[in-house]
Amino acid sequence: MRIGLWNVDHPETGSGRPREESRFREVSRYLEQSNCDLLITTEGNAAIQIPGYRVEFSEPSPFRSTRRYYGEPNLYHQVGIYSRLPMRRLNVNEPINGLLCEVSWMGNPLLVYGNVITIKDQWKKDSEKTHKDRLQEQLTAIESLGSSSFVVGGDFNLSLGWTRMLPAHREVKSLVDRAGLVWPTELRDDTVQHFLHSPDLEARVEIDFSVKHVEGGERRMSDHPFLLVTLKPHERPVGD
Repeated sequence: MRIGLWNVDHPETGSGRPREESRFREVSRYLEQSNCDLLITTEGNAAIQIPGYRVEFSEPSPFRSTRRYYGEPNLYHQVGIYSRLPMRRLNVNEPINGLLCEVSWMGNPLLVYGNVITIKDQWKKDSEKTHKDRLQEQLTAIESLGSSSFVVGGDFNLSLGWTRMLPAHREVKSLVDRAGLVWPTELRDDTVQHFLHSPDLEARVEIDFSVKHVEGGERRMSDHPFLLVTLKPHERPVGD
């Protein structure tokens, strides 16, 4: 299975701003041409519809920006899951920053959890939550997936390259070790997007930095690179 993971940085359409309209088309086209079975987008827009995919979104984002256009058809969400496989949505305790779906893959159910460990509460005057609070919400959600076959993809707002977030990185690592999960992006210091999965699966992660803005230079599609995950069942050694 091919899974794409990308923080698309809220593309917008209909605002009359040529650069934003162009970026919206570029992001939509890139997602469509990625040829993925599943796409997990964060900081997305329900106006992005991809032919051949069913899509589910987390609840509309309450984190509003004065720089963003909110006219139709834009409807912004923290998480979206697009699937070419049969998919149904499941309930979660925190439906703004988390989205849980079940897809049918190789004749078996696979849970797909997309999330954002948001830092946006610091700009929301009616919220007292911190990144640590949001981290605990998401760790609880991931742990609740239990012994099911599952994948988790999202924007964790932490990496080994972000010193201030190293305590949060250690908390994720603690859960991974305790629950016996696999974290192939654990050692990345060049992205805050991460992918976890249950131990019955194997994953290879490739990263496309060509879509990411150049710091202090060229504006491209997003603040974040695109992660392509190739997923397969874990192959047990002969004789096990």
